[in-house]
Amino acid sequence: MRRLPLILSSLILLAHPAMAQDASTGADVTELRQCVAGAGDNPRSCIESIVTPCVDGLSEESEDGVNGCYDREAQAWDVLLNENYQIALKDAQSVDTDLREYGGGEPTVAASLKTAQRAWIAYRDAECDRLYDRYKDGTIRFTVFAACQNELTASRAIDLAPSGE
Repeated sequence: MRRLPLILSSLILLAHPAMAQDASTGADVTELRQCVAGAGDNPRSCIESIVTPCVDGLSEESEDGVNGCYDREAQAWDVLLNENYQIALKDAQSVDTDLREYGGGEPTVAASLKTAQRAWIAYRDAECDRLYDRYKDGTIRFTVFAACQNELTASRAIDLAPSGE
């Protein structure tokens, strides 16, 4: 009888969509990392590597299903993007420290990275909004928007990856 509350709470956690999504995102991040590591000089070949099998696995190809596949991969790329940004920021801060220490000029590397990232976010949002508006008379606009978000997020994650990855 004492196990019943534990079992019920475990089932509730497993049934909660956010919990399932976190587990799925973690698996997708791992899959993308493996893909990028094995892609050599062509990490962009990993873009849509989650989307394609996800769409192929849909019992019925619907717009919502396809968009969900794009959103799923974009979430995983966003995790990698944030990780790579943090690594790039630490590197930039290290360069700034060296500049201050050795008198090599004004330490603005980290500030420049932050400015560039804010500008990239504005660009991504504006570009995907532009494509959405281009197709606003059709339901394809949602898929075009989701594909745009995925593509641009993946590309930025790859661009910010530390050298040699």
